[in-house]
Amino acid sequence: MAPEMDQFYRSTMAIYKSIMEQFNPALENLVYLGNNYLRAFHALSEAAEVYFSAIQKIGEQALQSSTSQILGEILVQMSDTQRHLNSDLEVVVQTFHGDLLQHMEKNTKLDMQFIKDSCQHYEIEYRHRAANLEKCMSELWRMERKRDKNAREMKESVNRLHAQMQAFVSESKRAAELEEKRRYRFLAEKHLLLSNTFLQFLGRVSGAGESKPRPPESVVRRKGCSFLPLCFLYG
Repeated sequence: MAPEMDQFYRSTMAIYKSIMEQFNPALENLVYLGNNYLRAFHALSEAAEVYFSAIQKIGEQALQSSTSQILGEILVQMSDTQRHLNSDLEVVVQTFHGDLLQHMEKNTKLDMQFIKDSCQHYEIEYRHRAANLEKCMSELWRMERKRDKNAREMKESVNRLHAQMQAFVSESKRAAELEEKRRYRFLAEKHLLLSNTFLQFLGRVSGAGESKPRPPESVVRRKGCSFLPLCFLYG
């Protein structure tokens, strides 16, 4: 077989093997890590809910005090703000789970068999065409040595098979490259969607923070709590 065709074959097989042995296992690992991420987030969310519920109870106690009502309002506001943030963040998590992790897991399972079948089909077809071409070339060589009158016709057949083989290896390589590109594009597009959802969340958080009224620091200082301006970061 001509060296350039053999190079096309090796390059195409390398692409399929890269998808099977590198990309798909890496995608499986992303799904595993992503599920760990989800479990960690839910654990953190539950812990935050308990923590800020406790903050709210303390704030409600302060509201009943004759000396610390404004401080109680601050604590209750902090708790409410945190709960709203957790609720908005759930949208990001749902996108991460539903639009990313589930699709990656489903696609990986289906893709493993598809790529394996595609690789095997290409290899079988290549070997079949290569063997047929080699056989015809050997026959042509034999006929030319014997000055067979049908040698010219056989040479035309060899040239036709050679051209078909060139077209086959070129198209197969382009098809393999397209399959590889589609998978990286899928991963990039899904994470871009996640990033956009997260940016929207950050925009809502920023807007909410700018729209909330803040008590003047002089009021806080009169209450004897110089550290409290830091708490307004939660608002």
